[in-house]
Amino acid sequence: MEEATLKIELIDKIEHADAKQLKEIYGLVTNYFDSQVDVGEWDTLSDYRKERIAKSIEQADAGLYESATEVSARMRKKYGLNG
Repeated sequence: MEEATLKIELIDKIEHADAKQLKEIYGLVTNYFDSQVDVGEWDTLSDYRKERIAKSIEQADAGLYESATEVSARMRKKYGLNG
C-alpha cells in the first residue's frame, strides 16, 4: 500500500473513532514514537528505575492511570486554583 493511501486510511479511522478509541489510538501512537528513542539511554538507567518504568507500563496497560488533564483538574479543585 502506498504511503499516501496509508495516511488517508489512518486519518479516516481516527476521524471516525469514538472518545475511548481515540484515547487508545493516541496512546499507541505516542508509545510507538516514544519507543523510537535511542535504546542506549536505557542501559544507563539503574535497575530500580527500569523496574519502576516496567511497573508503570503494566499499570498503564491495565488502565490504571489518569491523564495530565485529569490530574490538573483534580489539583485545581483540591487547592481552589483557577485555570
